[in-house]
Amino acid sequence: MPLTPAIDPAKLLAGHLHFSPDAGHIQLFDQRMLLMQAESFAELRRELIVSLGTAKTRALMMRLGYQQGFDDGQRVREQLGRADPADALALGPRLREMEGFVRNQPVDAMQVDIAQGQFWGDYYWSASWEAQAHLAHCGVSGSPACWTMVGYADGYCTAVTGMPIHWREVECVAMGHARCRVIGRPLVEWQSEALQDGEDDTDYLQVDTFVDRVGRRRSWSAPGAHTAAAASAGQPPAAPASTVADPGDNLGGFVGTSAGFRAVAHLVRRVAPTHSTVLFRGESGVGKECFARALHSISPRAAGPMITINCAAIPANLVEAELFGVERGAYTGADRARPGRFERADGGTLFLDEIASLSLPAQGKVLRAIQEREFERVGGTEVRRADVRIVAAANVDLRKEVSEGRFRTDLFFRLNVFPIEIPPLRERLEDIPLLVALFLDRSVRRCGKDVKGLSPQAYAALWDYDWPGNVRELENMIERGVILAEAGGSIDVQHLFAGGETLRGTTWGLGPAGDLVRAGGHGRAAPGFPVPGDDSAGDLPSLVDRLLDQQAAFTDIEAMLIDRAIDRCGGNVSAVARLLQLRRGQVEYRIKRREAGG
Repeated sequence: MPLTPAIDPAKLLAGHLHFSPDAGHIQLFDQRMLLMQAESFAELRRELIVSLGTAKTRALMMRLGYQQGFDDGQRVREQLGRADPADALALGPRLREMEGFVRNQPVDAMQVDIAQGQFWGDYYWSASWEAQAHLAHCGVSGSPACWTMVGYADGYCTAVTGMPIHWREVECVAMGHARCRVIGRPLVEWQSEALQDGEDDTDYLQVDTFVDRVGRRRSWSAPGAHTAAAASAGQPPAAPASTVADPGDNLGGFVGTSAGFRAVAHLVRRVAPTHSTVLFRGESGVGKECFARALHSISPRAAGPMITINCAAIPANLVEAELFGVERGAYTGADRARPGRFERADGGTLFLDEIASLSLPAQGKVLRAIQEREFERVGGTEVRRADVRIVAAANVDLRKEVSEGRFRTDLFFRLNVFPIEIPPLRERLEDIPLLVALFLDRSVRRCGKDVKGLSPQAYAALWDYDWPGNVRELENMIERGVILAEAGGSIDVQHLFAGGETLRGTTWGLGPAGDLVRAGGHGRAAPGFPVPGDDSAGDLPSLVDRLLDQQAAFTDIEAMLIDRAIDRCGGNVSAVARLLQLRRGQVEYRIKRREAGG
């Protein structure tokens, strides 16, 4: 079928590119991007050729391109939802152009019939950075040199169509041709021809295993892409990507991809095979209990119980009873014997959450049980023993608590055998996309409501927020968004930030002319606002002059200010009033007047 996209590619892609200089992030869709000199990458490419040889470098660069293309294809499919795959395929060339790699010109209309396993594409490439880099650093090539570009096209089309696609470069500027030219077909067709003529460039890609590995890195695979690729290689279908993740990105169901998360996961895996005491430290909501459960699940004690006790919730006079148990008749109302948490955790793990909240006398009792691994029930005389691994957690600095006399020194050193610091979510923003996918899937099932996902503005807002409540706050926010969003619709900024949260920072988006425009705190472009380096930036009279030059009606300007304020304040009318320096009643009047069409 010829591609006839029903959307404006330039408008859609520009709306998903956001620059957040205050946060040090550039986002395309929900993925962090980097701006770097093409010359630096070209020099790295040359170094690889010198060090590894042309064949190995070609394979490496094609795989790098494949990963980029596969990830972009998945994100485009997610943004378009159930739209025709033709629309996603049409966006691919425009996306690569916007990223600055090449200019695409179709030779013939692309023909695709996914149901029949048919695919045909024929493109001219001009201004290919890779061909130019090869000529500049290596001279004229005896074979096509756009390795990363080909790999990207393979990965993107495979993710979008769900069947392995391979593009072959038949002309290349690096070989002396006037322009580069690529032809795309199903992988099986290329491999079938290779058996006949002996020319096979698909070995460089090893697409069957590479699709499998890359496809599991994300929790939002293109529908059927992973399964189709595996089937073409004679493998059984893989589990859905929402439930499978690369070991580096998943720890007992807790996901992440940031350096901070990986460091914690590495430490958890190192200590898991031992029986050593572990102390997790981190702010409230960072996931200390999740990591503790992950530690237990991959330890030799996984078959045993995991007993959790919130030390902050135990009254001081009941600490002994809760931890060590009670004998019958120990006190009024104790009509039967009851084991404590230490006893119940025998052969497993005991997780002492918020341990800093224990009183000093209670700390002394816990210390003896940890040291000796023995205890007596309240009202009993029998000394009992329990084979228990101790995992503790605190949301305060225990060393400071010790220095100020609120925590026992001996208990601290008994617990501090293997300390693990969990960074707050604001320091590992790269984990947000995976966590959003996890929580969104969980909330959709819990609420029984079909929601497409998050709007680009909502994703941008998540990156602009400080996250004082960390991962727990993100989970609650996603659940709130699912509840407030319309069935079958997307979660927007006002659905997420409906609890009085305040966004920070300034985000910039891509304007119609390709320049940066201010997008406010949540990533929505606002044409007409000054850009970085503009002499009028911060000059209110100049801004007014520009608005007047656009002949904008006063009512439209007022409506835009109120809309922007509402979005920035997450729908909190009181916050909107403070931002615009109006009374709450004035804001409500203007909102109601607009809703009434006045």
